[in-house]
Amino acid sequence: MKPRGAAKKPPRRETARNKSFLAVAERLFTTLETFTNFREGELSLDEITRLNGLPKSTSFRLLQSLEKCGFLTQNSETGRYSLGERFFALANSGLPYQRLISIAKPFLHSLMLTFGESVNLGVYEDGMVAHIFAIDSPKPYRVTATIGNRANLHCTGMGKSIAAYLPPETLEGALLNHGLPARTTRTLTSSESLMKDLATVRQTGVSHDNQEDVEGVECFAAPLFDKDGALVAAISISGPSVRMGPQAESMRVAVRETARRISRMLGWNPAETVAGTKT
Repeated sequence: MKPRGAAKKPPRRETARNKSFLAVAERLFTTLETFTNFREGELSLDEITRLNGLPKSTSFRLLQSLEKCGFLTQNSETGRYSLGERFFALANSGLPYQRLISIAKPFLHSLMLTFGESVNLGVYEDGMVAHIFAIDSPKPYRVTATIGNRANLHCTGMGKSIAAYLPPETLEGALLNHGLPARTTRTLTSSESLMKDLATVRQTGVSHDNQEDVEGVECFAAPLFDKDGALVAAISISGPSVRMGPQAESMRVAVRETARRISRMLGWNPAETVAGTKT
């Protein structure tokens, strides 16, 4: 006879159901992790099956379920999957830049493939520009960025694209804190020359680091805006001057257009901005 108050063992059928539920949950999270760990944005069913190690039929059912719940979205033209709005809403507090990175990835990947040079994504952080995502050039001699590293605003492509749209008091505070150090002989080290350059950025929508941070390296960058027309981040393409120079004009156009396309994905309305200046 069991003592009064002793816990009863759950029925075998209930135990089996619990194990089955846990197995499904684990597979769902495994599938989501496949997307968060993948650098290029969208994935096909075959790629997901290879990466998560599950049978193709199981992956397909999981993808359908996650899409119906809003955690994934499927590209109607390519059939490929990417993380959905519900995932970002859930993860927003813990992954502040994950939505931005996921949206920008395919566009940056296309930009890298077009020119074969490294591309970057950066945000304003404590008076500097912080790298949050990068795709390196496949070429042996290339420019690489370390995620998490910070750089000055006045001498980098992304830094100047961000500085051009900061509130005056914010920019002034950043320059007071970090100064205008001469990184190379081409660095803009006076407020007058920098402000003139930033005015050009606002007029053209593109900034140019003309060997101002590293000798022999050039960079073209452009700002990203959100649905309110507020500055969000900046993207750039960088490489050795000997390769960047001959493609300078086409790179300017491509970087500006790529930034506009990403901004549209973030909800930005092009009608509110003319030649890079918010009206």
